[in-house]
Amino acid sequence: MIFRLLKIFLLIISFSISAQINNNLSQNKYFELEINILKIKKPGTAFIAIYNNSLDFNSVDESKNRITYALKENVKKGSFSKIIMVEQGTYGIKIFIDKNNNNKFDFNIIGIPKEQYGFSNNVSAILGPPSFKNASFNVVNNKTVNIKMK
Repeated sequence: MIFRLLKIFLLIISFSISAQINNNLSQNKYFELEINILKIKKPGTAFIAIYNNSLDFNSVDESKNRITYALKENVKKGSFSKIIMVEQGTYGIKIFIDKNNNNKFDFNIIGIPKEQYGFSNNVSAILGPPSFKNASFNVVNNKTVNIKMK
């Protein structure tokens, strides 16, 4: 009798734990984010940094631990498309195309970029990158973002 009650009790606990895990998983909603890079002038390596907050997006520290999703993709002249899964939220994207494969964003002697770059919402970069507020967008379902390279 005690063993039977113990089995029933354990069965109820396992169902309860399973239901809680399923509930937690369903709260994290993921969607497709399609990133289209347009007006690529020369082939190279696209460095795509996706941020989910203004502190990291606006930081001068460009280390990978500040980036929510970091992508490195070979691109050809013309356009490039990539689909990734992201959690529901607010994001901002920075992209540059490394045309000389030195793994860094190059500037000339007076600080003007020598390589193509772009930001989500196609915001302009005057005297530095735009703010997260201007470059951010919400993902609440599948989303396509078109970024024209400058």
